[in-house]
Amino acid sequence: MIAKAERRLGVVFQRAILVALAGIGCGTKAADAVMSASDAGPGVDASTPDASVTPEAGKEAAAFDKCAPTPFTPSPVDTCGDYLRYPCGLPPDLTIRGDCIFALNDCAALCTDVHFSCSAAPGYCSDAGPDSGDEPGTVVPDEAGAVVIDCATCPGSAGRVPAGLEPARVRASSALGAYFASAARLEAASVTAFRRLREELSAHGAPQELLDGARDAERDEVRHTRAMARLARRHGARYVRPHVAEVAPRSLATIAEENVVEGCARETFGALLATWQAAHVTDAGAARVLKAIAEDETRHAALSWAIARWSLGELEAPARARLEQAWRDALEEMVGGADSGAVAGLPSREARAQLAGELAGLWTDLAA
Repeated sequence: MIAKAERRLGVVFQRAILVALAGIGCGTKAADAVMSASDAGPGVDASTPDASVTPEAGKEAAAFDKCAPTPFTPSPVDTCGDYLRYPCGLPPDLTIRGDCIFALNDCAALCTDVHFSCSAAPGYCSDAGPDSGDEPGTVVPDEAGAVVIDCATCPGSAGRVPAGLEPARVRASSALGAYFASAARLEAASVTAFRRLREELSAHGAPQELLDGARDAERDEVRHTRAMARLARRHGARYVRPHVAEVAPRSLATIAEENVVEGCARETFGALLATWQAAHVTDAGAARVLKAIAEDETRHAALSWAIARWSLGELEAPARARLEQAWRDALEEMVGGADSGAVAGLPSREARAQLAGELAGLWTDLAA
């Protein structure tokens, strides 16, 4: 099951990258499509290693300034974003690119922690037609005059995020260091995710091939954590070990839904992103690491699709329909992800949408 799914993903990934390169006019010079990490602009300025504002400082400022940003929790909760509400609207003189995405220099001022990009949250960016009076891509305050900002904290789509993963703060002296430190943390969290997956699948009588695949993936993630941590140290950062809360025993339907979101959607897209990054990142050492990780993550994504195929045969029709909807919702979320600023060879927003769009047929193949 896993080997067949891996072969299928390999074909889809190759086609997706070719389509994305053609879509952004790369021709044979694919590397020219992505800025080098050194040209990407600072996520955290190396000359000011402690440029981020602490949450405590933000609280103190809010007590004296009615316009100071305050934390905001969206519904549903976004585990890959820190949201801030600016009650008096946005500061002046911001550089806003298309689709309400802010320039990286502005993100460093708007966000209060390490981040990879920032944009106006859903509902605060106009996509209305000409009759609305707002140009598409315009930041639109709510009735109280406030604007909510989404500060992206996940570097692309690295690893499988387990339920109960608690937030952590990363300090870094460069955007590239912050990227690899956060990636190392997510890879370490994936160790727990695959261990838990193996135990839960065993409890529900899954085939031995799937249990062995989860065990092998757990071992891979240990290696990935070490590799990303080394790259983080090389670029002036150190990752924070993840803390994952325990969860009560879960139904097969719940496990299957988490698998299609974290595995069939996010981890599959993460494997595709790593494949792209390996060909575009300018750091030779990072390119070697990402190439190896891309191969492993493709195998992990294949495991997810094999689990999905098995679980579909074990669940009733309503649960199967919920799985498909959960997968499509997660894929749509990634298509709409904010621009990465080309940190560590990540694709632009345009290329990201092209890549994710090519994954849309995978569920049809699964259900066939």
